[in-house]
Amino acid sequence: MAKDDKKKKPDEVVDLLSRIGARQTPSDAPPKKEPPPEPPPPAEPPQRFDGPIPAAHKPRLIPTREDREQRDLIKKALTDETDKPEPAIPSQRTAPGPGEVDLVATPLPTPDDWHRFELALRKVKGVGQLRTEYYRHGVLKVRVTYQGQDRLATALRGGVPGYRVRVIGEDRATLQILVSSESDERRPG
Repeated sequence: MAKDDKKKKPDEVVDLLSRIGARQTPSDAPPKKEPPPEPPPPAEPPQRFDGPIPAAHKPRLIPTREDREQRDLIKKALTDETDKPEPAIPSQRTAPGPGEVDLVATPLPTPDDWHRFELALRKVKGVGQLRTEYYRHGVLKVRVTYQGQDRLATALRGGVPGYRVRVIGEDRATLQILVSSESDERRPG
């Protein structure tokens, strides 16, 4: 036994209920206090955030001086923009002149193929000056000066040395052709 236990008399009764928080008997309970009086309700109901949105302020019928000045500046800038036409973007490319035709040839997969085709094209009767416009992704565009009795399409169908030509589109200033070399036709596969 501990020292504290030796001091107590074995017959003494210990009240464990008060130690563990049990309810007190009515005779031991302190007198109940009256609840404080409730405060009076406020004169204005509290603002609700889930209620209707308050009405917006009515706009002024006459704008302020700063607004009028700003509006006038914007109107002036808009009318100035519409009055002056913008200059055209200068372009290197022009429409073919008299006796000229734009020739678009494909497929010419490598620059070597393009160069060989240009050399063969110069040998066609009636073809004069050649000027390369562009070469991209196997497509070659050449401006050709042509003078002959037939159209250029007919002359090309007649033969470009070493190439087979098929016309796929033609208008007044442009001729589109598919090109295959004779060596491509002999290869299997």
